[in-house]
Amino acid sequence: MKKTILLSILLSVLTGYVFGQIRMEGSVLSASDEQPLAGAVVSVKDKQSGTVCDENGRFSLTVSDTSATLVISYIGYLTRQVKASGSGPLTIALEPNPSELSEVVVSTGYQQIPAERATGSFAFADNKLLSRRVSPDVLTRISDVVPGVIFNKGRSSALRIRGQSTIFAQADPLIVIDNFPYEGDINSINPNDIESITVLKDAAAASIWGARAGNGVIVITTKKGSFKKPVQLSFNSNVTLGASPDLYYQPLMSGAEYTAIETSLFKSGYFKADETSVNKVALSPVVELLIKNRDGQLSDSELSSQIAALSTHDFRRDLSRYVYRKSVNQQYALSLSSGTEHQKLLLSLGHDRNLNPLVGNAYQRTSLHVNNTLQLLENRLRIATGLYYSASSQDNNGTDRFTLNNNMIYPYARLADETGKPLALPRDVRSSVITQASAQGLLSWEYMPLDELELADNRSVLTDYRLNADVSYRVGKVLTFQGLYQYGVENSSSRNMQSRQSYFARDLVNRFTQVNADGSLTRNLPYGDILDLSGSAALSHNARLQASYAKSWKQYHRIDAIAGSEIRSRTRKANNTRHYGYNDDYASLIPVDYVRQFPNYINGFNSVIPNMDSFSETFDRFVSFYGNAAYSFKNRYTLSASGRLDKSNLFGVATNQKGVPLFSVGGSWEISQEKFYQWKAMPYLRLRATAGYNGNIDKTVSAYTTARSGYTDIESGLPYAQIVNPPNPKLRWEKIRMINVGLDFASINRRLSGSVEYFSKKGIDLIGSAQVPPSVGVSTFRGNNAGTKGSGFDLVVNSQNITGLFQWDTHLLVSHAKDQVTHYDIKATSLAYAQGGDNMSSGALPMEGRPLMAVYAYRFEGLDPEKGNPVGFLNGAPSQVYSSILSTTKPEDLVYYGPARPALFGSVRNQFSYKGFSLSAMLNFRAGYYFRRNSIRYGLNSGLASQHGDYGMRWQKPGDETRTHVPSVPQTGLTARDNFYIFSQALVQKADHIRLKDVQFSYDFTRRQLGKLPLRSLQLYAYGDNLGIIWKAAKTSLDPDYSYAGYPPPRTISFGLRADF
Repeated sequence: MKKTILLSILLSVLTGYVFGQIRMEGSVLSASDEQPLAGAVVSVKDKQSGTVCDENGRFSLTVSDTSATLVISYIGYLTRQVKASGSGPLTIALEPNPSELSEVVVSTGYQQIPAERATGSFAFADNKLLSRRVSPDVLTRISDVVPGVIFNKGRSSALRIRGQSTIFAQADPLIVIDNFPYEGDINSINPNDIESITVLKDAAAASIWGARAGNGVIVITTKKGSFKKPVQLSFNSNVTLGASPDLYYQPLMSGAEYTAIETSLFKSGYFKADETSVNKVALSPVVELLIKNRDGQLSDSELSSQIAALSTHDFRRDLSRYVYRKSVNQQYALSLSSGTEHQKLLLSLGHDRNLNPLVGNAYQRTSLHVNNTLQLLENRLRIATGLYYSASSQDNNGTDRFTLNNNMIYPYARLADETGKPLALPRDVRSSVITQASAQGLLSWEYMPLDELELADNRSVLTDYRLNADVSYRVGKVLTFQGLYQYGVENSSSRNMQSRQSYFARDLVNRFTQVNADGSLTRNLPYGDILDLSGSAALSHNARLQASYAKSWKQYHRIDAIAGSEIRSRTRKANNTRHYGYNDDYASLIPVDYVRQFPNYINGFNSVIPNMDSFSETFDRFVSFYGNAAYSFKNRYTLSASGRLDKSNLFGVATNQKGVPLFSVGGSWEISQEKFYQWKAMPYLRLRATAGYNGNIDKTVSAYTTARSGYTDIESGLPYAQIVNPPNPKLRWEKIRMINVGLDFASINRRLSGSVEYFSKKGIDLIGSAQVPPSVGVSTFRGNNAGTKGSGFDLVVNSQNITGLFQWDTHLLVSHAKDQVTHYDIKATSLAYAQGGDNMSSGALPMEGRPLMAVYAYRFEGLDPEKGNPVGFLNGAPSQVYSSILSTTKPEDLVYYGPARPALFGSVRNQFSYKGFSLSAMLNFRAGYYFRRNSIRYGLNSGLASQHGDYGMRWQKPGDETRTHVPSVPQTGLTARDNFYIFSQALVQKADHIRLKDVQFSYDFTRRQLGKLPLRSLQLYAYGDNLGIIWKAAKTSLDPDYSYAGYPPPRTISFGLRADF
């Protein structure tokens, strides 16, 4: 009996316990914008149980009874307590806490991490910040708004994150879009489809990407829509008007100066060689007039009159009228989104139409973005699919390259007469040859640029689409399995139809035309259109399996971990071909003989018909294993670690067998939570530090013997190949060791917040050139032979200067990055180093102990007072023996100025708002670098080829050396003299400057103002960009970032509207 009673009591207790349990489900949102708070902690008060919200803000846990209280917390938000209820899913909205840092969830491309738990260096730009700027592309929208990121504007415009970590490999950061690397044309991406951009800057942030993350990673997340949202239609449209290019930006010779030089050179016999050349090269109008005058066909007075008339013309006036224009860019974006409890859908369309400043050039892009997400099986199963499609076309029918024998056209050239009738310009052959050829029945050899603009038919087309699938299943409360797949295709094609009436076709046909003894013509190249075709097709597959673990217990402990494997392959095929005698109506062509040599009509020399056919094919394959884990205690202390193992067909056999991993470790400490912390004015202070290794891949080298073919031996006529690289089975990726220390802070009510970080980098096993024994068969060898190091800091300060109805916020970014070559085996000549630097060439020229991109110069001692020659330095004494100065000066004896790229850069952005009005203005600054401006090169023709305006400032008489450093015109052309002057100290200047980058103004209508209109919101905005330099260190009219450009980027102004229905 006692046993029965005890058993009944026990069953009653157990039954009450089981049936008293309640399963709680719900979602946690931000009360300010109703966005899900991924990573929010939901725990049971006074209990050890709890859970973490998934990336959609959803949670599920079991409580003992309805009297339990849930505690919901998230950094940057006020903690909230909610009574348990079994009546249905809960929707819990957390209010922002103005005394803490605002909530930011950064994405690594593998997982989403709340910023307060991230130990690494992340920079985040949300949709609001990205939408501030108007541009057709994505990446320029993060310029000057993300610390550590800079767009260098030298001859090689390049995006860099914390400097450059490689010498010859691809130095651009890895682009990741929706969890997978993107190697297509980034201009294909519609910026209106972007939700956020996260920049991974240090080892802990980026090492999860392993051998491809050495230059940093830019993670782009596209819009996905939201659950439990009604149907919403959004529209954004803008038009951007650009000023006409400033063609007077670079100083050029006047027509009078140029004709005076031509006259002087003609008298000295300079043009005799061109006049008697077997190639019968074209001569300028003035030289032709001088020949007629010499031969008695033109009187002296007629000569003077006609030269004077030509001298008044300025070719730039015709360029402004016929070749350039004001640009007009139009952008339209339409999106539709909706969300139920278990599904969210986003559909967006975009269209851009741009008329470029060059007449005949235009760009169009149409994009489609679809994303659909389902939550099933009590939200344990998530299925997301996505489609991104983009089709763009580029018309390349404009040209601003007008030449005379491949040199710059004379400055008094004219494109049309006073009535606008197109005029012919000399280009490749003399006018007498044109007359003779016409009389013999050949095609017209006249070159009329304006007619060429009408005949041009050159278009490139690019299509890009990606299909994404993401399936995840949550097992229990803490474990999630995920499978992702992406299929990508990128097809590009170019079609350049050279009409039979075009100069290109007529010139080529004439050169391969033979005049027979009886006066008949034999055209070895058929007269017809010439069609150049090129195309490429890239196919990529990406697949990933990943397990995620997230657990929180006792309200103090939390673990987040992921582990997985992925495979990736990319195949690209490309081809080029040319069709002669093409007929577009019938799609027919006429075969030609590419083997036989034919006499050239101009000089009689034999040559073959140009054969443009070529093809190529590349394969990239990767297999990777990775893991990442972070442990947090009391939300105060966090430790993190990550590792990755990469194998690829790009590496050597020995490297793949060994499989050296890349890894990182990190930690953070929220000091402000400690009891000893009493600084009430700064209630948030967090210290973090990381260290680890990232990698980089140089695709220009191979583990296998590589050769370049397509050459023909002159003597034997047989084809041959050149060895590019001998085998290197130990070839391995470049490794970048990074250390990062950061401090995050925020004052009361966030009146002042931000971060400061210090970093150091060391490049190990970088690809570099080294000398090898001649017996190997090559003189130099590229392998893991170089090293670099770098360091710097990033400072971010955000301040709320005035709050209330009128608001004023300021955002300051300051970044410093320097690099230095620590090891490199081969030294170049002093002239090669002087010619280097980002303003002069696109490639790095390593010198140990110096930056990758540096400015060097020969010592300049002024001008000789007697003859105006530039004076250099040789063997410790002033010298004018230029060839010896250039050949014997050691690289270490050059004057080193500093980096050719900014060592210090940043921006200041002020934001003002009052009621519906908003105004923001941004200044950016660049400092700690140098540039070399251009000047006159006399060469063999006293500056005709250069045409630089410094000619007017040249030394002409004794005493001029006190007012100018521009040398005199030499009596004989000396290339060494020019090279010494151009690459001397005379032309190097500091590039530091401050620029008014942009201004943005907008007005948001209130619901009351919208009245009965079917609009939820309406905003009108205006945006001005490239507004000009307001200070610079150099005393020059040139923009330091565009010292060699024909003109700087024109100012633009945009007008647009955003509407939500």
